[in-house]
Amino acid sequence: MRSQKVYDVIGIGIGPFNLGLAALSHDISELSCIFFDKQNEFNWHGGMLLDNARLQVPFLADLVTLANPCSRFSYLNYVHSKGRIIPFGIHEQYYILRKEYNDYCKWVVSQVPKLRFGCACESVRFLKSKKIYEVLIKENSSESTLKFYAKHVVVGVGTVPAIPAFAMNLGSENVIHSSNYLISREKLLAKRSIAIIGSGQSAAEIFNDLLENEQKFSSLCWFTRSERFYPMDFSKLTVEMTSPDYIDYFYKLPKHKKSKILASQEVLYKGINYSLIAEIYDRLYTLNLSGRKNHINIYPACALKNIRKINNDAFLLKFEHVEMEREFQHETEAIVLATGYKYVFPEFLRYVKERICFNRDGSYDVNENYSIDLDNSIFVQNAELDTHGFNAADLGMGPHRNAVILNSILEKEFYQIQKNTSFQTFGLPS
Repeated sequence: MRSQKVYDVIGIGIGPFNLGLAALSHDISELSCIFFDKQNEFNWHGGMLLDNARLQVPFLADLVTLANPCSRFSYLNYVHSKGRIIPFGIHEQYYILRKEYNDYCKWVVSQVPKLRFGCACESVRFLKSKKIYEVLIKENSSESTLKFYAKHVVVGVGTVPAIPAFAMNLGSENVIHSSNYLISREKLLAKRSIAIIGSGQSAAEIFNDLLENEQKFSSLCWFTRSERFYPMDFSKLTVEMTSPDYIDYFYKLPKHKKSKILASQEVLYKGINYSLIAEIYDRLYTLNLSGRKNHINIYPACALKNIRKINNDAFLLKFEHVEMEREFQHETEAIVLATGYKYVFPEFLRYVKERICFNRDGSYDVNENYSIDLDNSIFVQNAELDTHGFNAADLGMGPHRNAVILNSILEKEFYQIQKNTSFQTFGLPS
């Protein structure tokens, strides 16, 4: 069965960003939208939904509030609908649990009928004669392929785990990426030694979680190539950079300046929560008092260069201390790679590649309104780090980006874009 309806928007991928777009478009009667995701259900970073893990953005940075605080899909309306609005207020916790954020997103999913899970996008083609896109969708359940048509496509497929090349073909279930931590946790707890690689929030959360079972290990080590374990900078004037004002400023900077600036901003979006660092330190202090810390070690400034499988039960890791410029080796039974994520060009866009604007390095040359073509008809979510800055992956800026995208598609300011929200001026004085 073929759908001949021409939608205004087809969204591919239903993570928080496209889910927010669906929620914000829900009450726009003049806009017809449909969204697809290859997963059978919504589950945001399921492998890292640890019991005590919290978001690094406040609850106001939900799917809709910063664009439309009156939306029925706000986080506050979610806790109210669950009968928790008073306990939530008494709780006085600005940064909510990831598990609760995931449940909030599922609550939104249950109320937005335009979402289709278990549907993988196979291809996107541009029909020149009709000036619309043909999107082929394959249903997981029936294996049938359906055709859908739209004037605009919004790609929100997210990122994939970034795994070093030397770790790709080890063929072992004892080398995992942090995205699969909870899935592999019980197997990891059966090992005598574990090495965690990475310096960000995920690495810290995993290390802290394993500390609860430190008595099971003969060795628990945490390595990072960074010279120290950077905390996320939550000071107020720094947080002002997470704003439409700064995005607008960064977008207009010369291209050759942007990469240098981004390299210096990792503490703005890759750091560890202060509270988590304190919790880890307090645990280590307590273990030290009881004489049980010798098997636990933290190593900054150590870059992983290679992994060699010794046998079925052990790996030999080769490191370079980046400041001392000396190499050393470490043996372990299991490895957790908290090495972050990367964006990969979606294969389903191969037939419209000639319509897309690219930079010399192969990244998207994203327009200010988040489109990547000359006709403002293909938009991207969380793929504009090089053009719009570190806010690309920030959940809090998702509603702003979606407001810009929807305004561009509607060709009018349906959602008010917040301006001059910062006390500091980014750029030259007026």
